[in-house]
Amino acid sequence: MRGRTMQAVELTDGEPTHVSQDDAPDASTSATRSTKKRRWALAGGVALLVATLAATQGIISWRQNAAIAQLAAVDGVVPELDGHLDAGKSYSARETSALFGSPVGGQLVRGHDGSLTYQWGPADHPAWSRQVLGPVPALAGALSVDSPSLCAPDVTPDADADKATRVVCLITDGGTAVLDEQGQNKDVPATATFIDVLDTATGAPLATWPAPATTTFTPMDGQVIVGSTQGATDTFTSRDMLTGAASWTHEVALTADQTTEPLRGSVSVSRFKDTLILRTSAGRLQLLSPDGDVVRDDIGTDSDAPWGWQPGPTGRLILETWDDAGTPSAMLLAPDANPKADRTLAGGLAQPAVDDGSVPGLLLTADTALHAWDADTGAARWSSKSLFDLAEGGTRPSILVIHGRVYVLTSTGVVALDGHSGETLWRVKPDKGQVATTLLTDAHHLFVGYERADQAGAAQLVAYPFDEGAPSWHMTYPEGIDHVVSWDGRLIGYDQDFTTFTLLS
Repeated sequence: MRGRTMQAVELTDGEPTHVSQDDAPDASTSATRSTKKRRWALAGGVALLVATLAATQGIISWRQNAAIAQLAAVDGVVPELDGHLDAGKSYSARETSALFGSPVGGQLVRGHDGSLTYQWGPADHPAWSRQVLGPVPALAGALSVDSPSLCAPDVTPDADADKATRVVCLITDGGTAVLDEQGQNKDVPATATFIDVLDTATGAPLATWPAPATTTFTPMDGQVIVGSTQGATDTFTSRDMLTGAASWTHEVALTADQTTEPLRGSVSVSRFKDTLILRTSAGRLQLLSPDGDVVRDDIGTDSDAPWGWQPGPTGRLILETWDDAGTPSAMLLAPDANPKADRTLAGGLAQPAVDDGSVPGLLLTADTALHAWDADTGAARWSSKSLFDLAEGGTRPSILVIHGRVYVLTSTGVVALDGHSGETLWRVKPDKGQVATTLLTDAHHLFVGYERADQAGAAQLVAYPFDEGAPSWHMTYPEGIDHVVSWDGRLIGYDQDFTTFTLLS
């Protein structure tokens, strides 16, 4: 092949440029160069394709990892499960407050001697602890104590408890003591009931004042609203958090039949945004302003049914009631307190344990079907029929809303629904000898907990991909674990007799 040397070319105006035959490449040289160009072009195209595919796969992997990380941060999602369940720390029935206590701020821990200690921060390593009630001999040795004693940080219900500077505790030395595993109990009358206010930074006491007969409270804007029932009257009083001085009192008189018949329950007071929600001992609801002015007092007056409430997914207040047969119904309360604008919804509230927000404004209720509503307007979206029947003693369904799908645990297995249309995408039934009892996610898979329906069944946690009902793998429950639940983002197992509770990972 001829050497490639640079040629000197003289250009003359008006005349064509000529290249001598000796300087022109021959045919074989042109063909070889053309072949090399095609090879280089082909190799370049392949390299570009590989690079493009690699970049695309990288983008897909990045998006998948980002989606997993985003879902993992949603309340109720447990840490990643890797194919084997390991048993961690175990707790006795007496110690369950460390597992199932209030996840907001801290927890009250009952001592074997009947005393009460408040711990601020995580149960396994609290920032501080302070005894708020000394030993109570009448409660000593009880397996558990049913008592109004409770602590709450002084923040709005939707705020981070870590932002609180004070924690308010209602403390009483009375209660119902459960003495043994057969449920034998005894009532211990209270001799002292008081409010304790503690500094969240150190646990130092800021205030203590008496609150006789009080069974419920909520902190609000430097006040503590306390409630009690005495005689034929439910009384709610707003008191200064540090001094106990009263600023207003609201009384609800009970009718003659409400005082002669067993009351449906204790009074309660709670806070929703800037509204106080009072539940009377007859089960009726009233809404008050922070200054004690009545906003609504007509809720439940047309029936004897008890009422409860929950915050909706878009911030609307949702009420719930049950008739004498136990059939639930819900009401989307009008934001302007106009009763004519209330919207009644079929079924009882079905709150998802995990909701990643992928179906905006989704409100779910359940009776013989699962109903989807617009959480702002109450307009019906869809209903999925024949999943369960709460009117016949059924329990509330376990639900997860993930990636635009609604996963529902029913008595016959798990159903995946399109969150926008209600269309059934897939369903899974338990194997023979099993019953599905638990539904959870670790952001990587959907998990269903199966327990033994008979001796032939296996107790295990089965992983499913989100988009189909084919199992990926399963994990057998550790020795001594018969049931598994998800609680506050933790996986907890316990035995058949409810005597030992174990953290699982």
